[in-house]
Amino acid sequence: RVLYESTDLVNCHSHKTYELVNEQFPEKTNFIPHALPQDVFFPLDEKDIIPNKKNILGENFDHFVGILVNRNARRKMPGDTLVSWKMFLDDLEEKHGHRKATLIMHTDPLDQEGPNLLKVIEYLKIEKNVIFSTDRLEFEQMNRLYNACDFCVNIACNEGFGLSTLEAMQS
Repeated sequence: RVLYESTDLVNCHSHKTYELVNEQFPEKTNFIPHALPQDVFFPLDEKDIIPNKKNILGENFDHFVGILVNRNARRKMPGDTLVSWKMFLDDLEEKHGHRKATLIMHTDPLDQEGPNLLKVIEYLKIEKNVIFSTDRLEFEQMNRLYNACDFCVNIACNEGFGLSTLEAMQS
């Protein structure tokens, strides 16, 4: 309470946080939702979806596609994501007889803050189902990357809602 009292203004991105803080300090609490320009991240036209997926995924354009856009750091849990991905692939093969799924990891697989993701995918034997996007991409390219995907995954410990999730949802 003393920290909030000593603050001039509290701007909340989370509506739940806003509700909780506003109850005690209505005179100094604002709700400012996350927002992105609609001309930066947006759904592509239906006619552009398949060519976009072919451009990014090549012959795997018909795969179920996920994306992770995060730093390869332990707190972002990329190793846990890959173990979960392997479990999904194993289940997909058992139930449907194929492994037609690709996870795009927009991260540095060799970042010193995280595990060696190349070794992790090798150990898990999922090299054919994970691709890395390591170049810095402009907004237009990121929008195309998000539009090639069926889902975005963002797990982390001790962190909140990820910006990449918001970008993917808007795309």
